Amino acid sequence: MAKIEQGILGPFRGKVGTVIGYRWRDRWCMRARPRFYHDRQSEAQLQQRSRFKAMIQFASPATPLLRIGLKAWADERGLTEGNAFLRLNHGCFSSRTSLTSMTSMTSLTSGIDYSRLRFSQGSLPGVQGADYERRGDGSVVVRWARGLGRGDDRVHVYAYCPAAGTGLAVATAERRQRGAQFVLPADFAGEEVHLWLFAEGGSGQVSNTLYIKEKELEDSCLQNPTAEGHKVDEAIDEMAPHGHGGGDVIRSVGRAMSRSAGRCRPPQ
Repeated sequence: MAKIEQGILGPFRGKVGTVIGYRWRDRWCMRARPRFYHDRQSEAQLQQRSRFKAMIQFASPATPLLRIGLKAWADERGLTEGNAFLRLNHGCFSSRTSLTSMTSMTSLTSGIDYSRLRFSQGSLPGVQGADYERRGDGSVVVRWARGLGRGDDRVHVYAYCPAAGTGLAVATAERRQRGAQFVLPADFAGEEVHLWLFAEGGSGQVSNTLYIKEKELEDSCLQNPTAEGHKVDEAIDEMAPHGHGGGDVIRSVGRAMSRSAGRCRPPQ
């Protein structure tokens, strides 16, 4: 039964005859009541429902971050940020993705392509050469090379733990800081963790999402590409202080030279 609180011409929520009233994105709407519904509950149908439910559960903890990273993209298409996440990442969840009860928590099983997930979509230049390192005291250090873009752009970092079945925004830092340090929740300790980041400009522009890989201890071709990127950035900052337009051009050329030198370096 529907309740019409503002009279016959006011908005309402619920069923009135063959019409259903509801609220969506701060607007009152109506839709026709379906005349007939048959739930076959076929295997394919149940798999799709399980997949959809897993996607919603995955996206739910990231809602505050999605309102930053996907707001402009969603507004252009008349979507909520949550629906925009589902549309962009539908292909990252395979038909094997389902929900599995684990003691007091619900966890996602295998079937998610974490490296392709997108929490943001935009044209702002992102950071480069990002990696992270987990330390013995439970803290995590994320590092990146500044790349193009303003030094005061904000960089948001999001973490997800499959075993815990949840994620959270763990850090926000300025692009010029070239890194952030934070402590993961206790239920993330010793478990597999996935990290992503994206940059946000002062005008609301955002970069695309970057999946962060854990730092490798050895690389016979280039021992520490992120450190090389930091050295290039530091040298450029000395030559072209903030506010001068030539720094970005020098930075891109310098990083290309650094990569070229790294490829020619013999293994240690």
